[in-house]
Amino acid sequence: MPSHHYLSCLGQPVLLGPDGEPIRFRTRKHFGLLIYLAVEPSQSHRRQRLAELLWPRSGEAEARHSVATAISMFRNRLGPRSIQADRDNVRLTLDGLVLDLARLSRGEVLGDEVTPPLEIGNFLDDFELDDAPEFMLWRNRQQTRLFPAIREGLMLLIDRCRRTGNFRQIEVLADRLLAIDHLSEDGVRAKMEARAFDGDRLSALRIFEDWRGILSEELGAQPSTRIEGIALRLRRRGWERSESIEIPTVPTDHWRGHRFIGRAGEYRAVYECWEQSARRSSRNVLLLGDSGVGKTTISDRLITAAGLEGAVTVRIQCYELDREIPYGALAGLVRGLLSRPGSTGTRPAALADLSVCIPEIRQRYPDLPQRPFADGEGVRVQLAEGAHELLSAVAEESPVILVVDDLHLADDASIAVLHLVLRRIADQPIMLMLTARPSELERSPSARRIREGSEALRLRTVDVPPMSEEESRELLAALLEGATTGPNAAERRAFLAAAAGYPMVLELFVRDWLAHGHRAMPLTLGAMTADLSQAEAAEHTYKALIDRMIHELPTEVRSVLNLAAVLGNRLNDLEMYGLVDLTLARTMTGMTALNDLRLLRDNGHDLGFRNELIRAQAYMNVPSTLRRALHARVAQRLMDGLSEQPPTGLELAWHCFRAGRTDEGQKYLLTGAREAIDEGAVCEAELA
Repeated sequence: MPSHHYLSCLGQPVLLGPDGEPIRFRTRKHFGLLIYLAVEPSQSHRRQRLAELLWPRSGEAEARHSVATAISMFRNRLGPRSIQADRDNVRLTLDGLVLDLARLSRGEVLGDEVTPPLEIGNFLDDFELDDAPEFMLWRNRQQTRLFPAIREGLMLLIDRCRRTGNFRQIEVLADRLLAIDHLSEDGVRAKMEARAFDGDRLSALRIFEDWRGILSEELGAQPSTRIEGIALRLRRRGWERSESIEIPTVPTDHWRGHRFIGRAGEYRAVYECWEQSARRSSRNVLLLGDSGVGKTTISDRLITAAGLEGAVTVRIQCYELDREIPYGALAGLVRGLLSRPGSTGTRPAALADLSVCIPEIRQRYPDLPQRPFADGEGVRVQLAEGAHELLSAVAEESPVILVVDDLHLADDASIAVLHLVLRRIADQPIMLMLTARPSELERSPSARRIREGSEALRLRTVDVPPMSEEESRELLAALLEGATTGPNAAERRAFLAAAAGYPMVLELFVRDWLAHGHRAMPLTLGAMTADLSQAEAAEHTYKALIDRMIHELPTEVRSVLNLAAVLGNRLNDLEMYGLVDLTLARTMTGMTALNDLRLLRDNGHDLGFRNELIRAQAYMNVPSTLRRALHARVAQRLMDGLSEQPPTGLELAWHCFRAGRTDEGQKYLLTGAREAIDEGAVCEAELA
């Protein structure tokens, strides 16, 4: 616990004691006197001067009495040695008094792991003493003196929020800056960005138009080209259409109602790479993470942020079927670049080189010269040089971001060309952002080589792990905002446990719950029912991905997965796999393969499913007849006491119900519920 008092003067003033609790004063003038003594500590102050400063309308004797009363109160609240006073002079001597103004003057605004960011507002904001004009004049002089430092501090906080994607806080800070300087272009820009990232481009444009009118009326000035450009790019899809077709669109509408939670660190890493690239020191990014962990959200937000600043983005999504089409991914990028401003500045010879494998170019430019056909490695070099010239021509007009989603599904020929292009863009405002799933990246030799050569390619690998429990809880609350009814505490805990930190999985679960209520998949997978009541929780792409991975498994590995899905939390009981005639060696080999495919996760002490959606898809891929038979065998083994870890009543009940042994299941259900309550697991009993 801190041993000092803390006086905050930036914004609404407050004095905190060593225990962190606010210290209150009888009147505002007493607090105002303390603030004045703390901010002006270098000298003793004459009592007469203090009386005239704060009590000018009182008689001399009454004013001096008010000063004496305040001094007595300070000693009572802050300690007997907090004030040094004699008949004529007063001085604040409170040891360990910390002022936020001191942090501001030192530039210690952002804080660190221990110290929170500095709360910054105008000096003594809304602290009015109407009958003390001298004090108010002193406050106004301090506000003027501190304005540059306050503005700089707010800009530092806004910049950090911009780097971490916290645009809700940016709007709060922008409002504070505009309250101090209503003509601040930085404040208006930040507020426009915040509105854009809330999916409200109309409000962003109205804010700009109102500010532009005031700027013209009061100063006869016009906005800078930078903020004018942001407005033009927002207007391209808004209520006023731009006259120039050269202005790229900026995707903002899809952010409406979409909270950005738990990805600040990863976004900051990507944003800093983009900043370097925009300054012609190209830094590329490889985002690694499982499906549904948030890679696309991070890349989308960067595209929006960079787009507001004028960047051009070309994005392609790679698919399994495209893997066998040579230069398919490269063709997608080239088509996107051809429609961008500046592409017409590419040399015809370079476009002719690209047309060798991308016929659409010659259809667009039929008068291109004929180029000799190269073969083997020569084709890749020829295409790389042509792609680099096209990219450079576009980058002459605007910085460029190329996004390749699911790099591991791209064809080897395209990856090889991208590898060559990456080596050529070191000093250009070009950034390549790649996303991939780690488990499948290793299965693509060409993609793996890009990762292994990351240092030479100026490629930064950013891992996107599952969210923490606190972040997941915050996201769940955001997803349920506006719902007429919400899941109870037990159901919320079930959602969080089932999602295991995967935001897309949690979003699917909430969507499932809003549609089906108590029949939602996270609740019915372990429910005391004969079977899963409905099996439509996963969206098509996620379900297709998991199903494809399961169907590609060797027979023995799939047998391990089938039983693991039935066993749930008991999947590490290796003796159980003897029920399907798997030896210990085969079981461990199968689990290793499932861990490598990232269907299972090594928690340090045992294995578990990455999330319950993966387990649910694996569980539903087991034929229902086989599933019932496996449940029956597992239940009998547990009842026979052949497992090292004694089963709980609820575990036995679940296997019995799914095996069709309803009478036994009811008995174990009641026993298990009592056990859970006795052990403090009330939510488990409630769910059962």
